Amino acid sequence: MIDWTKIVESHVIKTFRKISYKWWGIDIQFYDEYSTYKNNGVCLQNPLCNTIRVKPAGAKLCSQTYRKKLKELIKNQRSFFYQCFAGLQGFAVPILVKKKYVGAMIGSGIRVFENNDQMQKRYREALIELGFNREELDRCYENLKTTDLHKKEFISDFMKHIAEDAVAFYELLQEKEEIAKKQAFLLDSIYKEKYKGIIGTSPAMKRVFDTLELIERSESPVLIEGESGTGKELVAAAIHYNSPRKDKIFVIQNCSAFSDTLLNSELFGHEKGAFTGAYAEKKGLFEVADKGTLFLDEIGDMNIEIQARLLRVLEDGSFYRVGGTEQKKTNVRIIAATNKELKEVVERRLFRKDLLYRINTIHVTLPPLRERKEDISLLVNHFLDYYAISCHGGRREMDKEVRELLLSYQWPGNVRELKNLIERLVLLSGTGKTIEVRHIPGEILAGMYPGLHAHNPTKPVKLTYAIKGLEKNMVCEALVRTKWNKTVASKELGISRASLNNKIAEFNIQPDPHLWGA
Repeated sequence: MIDWTKIVESHVIKTFRKISYKWWGIDIQFYDEYSTYKNNGVCLQNPLCNTIRVKPAGAKLCSQTYRKKLKELIKNQRSFFYQCFAGLQGFAVPILVKKKYVGAMIGSGIRVFENNDQMQKRYREALIELGFNREELDRCYENLKTTDLHKKEFISDFMKHIAEDAVAFYELLQEKEEIAKKQAFLLDSIYKEKYKGIIGTSPAMKRVFDTLELIERSESPVLIEGESGTGKELVAAAIHYNSPRKDKIFVIQNCSAFSDTLLNSELFGHEKGAFTGAYAEKKGLFEVADKGTLFLDEIGDMNIEIQARLLRVLEDGSFYRVGGTEQKKTNVRIIAATNKELKEVVERRLFRKDLLYRINTIHVTLPPLRERKEDISLLVNHFLDYYAISCHGGRREMDKEVRELLLSYQWPGNVRELKNLIERLVLLSGTGKTIEVRHIPGEILAGMYPGLHAHNPTKPVKLTYAIKGLEKNMVCEALVRTKWNKTVASKELGISRASLNNKIAEFNIQPDPHLWGA
């Protein structure tokens, strides 16, 4: 399937657009194999076309012209010039990939200069009869660029070259995609067993896996940076269980889970009577994790005094229990993690610079989920399989539109948020076998749905209005997607055709030929 967005927004097509309009006043438009408009929001520059399409009668005539020419193009698959009802010419070019029709390119708005301009007058009069303003039409015609009849051959060659470049760019994208698939397959086969639970084949995750491979034989301290929910604990476990210490203990401690006094005691232990409540001596995690690995999560929240004690352990392995006088020795590998930018914390003098240098011997940065969206489908399938077992309801399928919404969402909570949502969707789908849009909780659907914009928190919005807005957008998108086939659109939305007609009337939705394949 062609990614028309990438083609339309490519540098070469943008350049061709500018040249075409500058030289001949031609607007370049793309259509897919189903004759659906694929200009990706790029507006036409031709003043006459824009004026005509404002009125429903003009938009309808435009739609009829394009539909007729696209049908002819699909049938014959040969380039041709044509005349539109406004007296302008266009050039239609089929886009063929390996001799298969995959879409079309139309160069519209060509005004061919002729000595006898009687035909132009007839077209103008016909438009005036349809209700267009004479003076406005005159201004539009006067502002049109004109070209000589003899230059039509050059125009056709130029248009064909644009179409060929679009095909070449598509084939380049296909080649890159194939290479990426092969790399993903190799990556998956290499890392599947070694790094269980860490899902991803995106370039960002490949860099993480490459780093993990390089540090396998190391016992140096590691600093893992990344937003909350990106999987720092999973990566820390992977580092330990693929290291020379894999047969020893792996201990986890969240540095923000305790007060400073309790964290001091948790890490270094305490003697009996060292503080109120210390009824017996206690080994700290540095003693417990001796010969193994200690994972310090959210190290950026650690008190500055505890940091000094941690630095000493890292330097020579020595420490004292809280309230103790006997020096203890330990051999522990430290893996630290933070969701903060530690350099900024150092600048605020809340984190020791020397400690940062010490724990940052090996650095791993985990990308947020919004920067590795290629992995979302893999993660969704992984969690669906996981909850099929844990929720004892069998594996759920996921509706295509739900998957598209998951891809459009920014995931501020990263993989953890995605995992929690999948669990919630599995439960909310009840005994059903398919997860649908209606199962997505309303409070997060607004953040997922691309048709809804975040409201201003200073301006309260009633829930009823928000729901109506979502409803209108879903109806509009279904109509666009089905090219205003109400029978198909109503089935997609899960409502009757009569209900759909009521929604169209309620929201005053009008067909736009620019969007639905004119």
